[in-house]
Amino acid sequence: MAWLSWEVGKGAKIVRQGLEHLRRKIPEIGRKRLYDAALELRRRMATEGKPVRYPIQWDSTKQRKAFFATDGFGKGIPTKRTGTYRKNWKVIPTQDGYDVGNPLAHAKYIGGTGRGGSQSNIHKGRWPNFKRQAEIVFNKLPKTVQRNLIQIARQAGFRAKES
Repeated sequence: MAWLSWEVGKGAKIVRQGLEHLRRKIPEIGRKRLYDAALELRRRMATEGKPVRYPIQWDSTKQRKAFFATDGFGKGIPTKRTGTYRKNWKVIPTQDGYDVGNPLAHAKYIGGTGRGGSQSNIHKGRWPNFKRQAEIVFNKLPKTVQRNLIQIARQAGFRAKES
């Protein structure tokens, strides 16, 4: 009778090493995907806004009066943009991923917040809205990454919904 024998030998060792290497790389790949998404969101938010539209769409009469009474909120009425808002968008590494934000106190009035609020009527439609841009970038991520991020957002108190 003839026998055919199979030996695992070197081939199995190489396959096992390859799988172990892949297992170590999976978190790295996921982190890289999140980093790329964070950079994309920062790029979108640092986009130059469109010129002001007249008549100015003040949030309130009180805001309009304060602006003119203080000569442009104390800094003079702007005649040209400085680029400070755009340059201050940051991607900051965290333990689980990355934070994207702008540390300027007035940034929320120009681009809004992650929850969708605070963007002034003066800037709506002219400057990118943070929540909307985050949704666009988020929807480009693979579904498994999206589900994990939604779960983390819910744990942090956000009302995140699956798209």
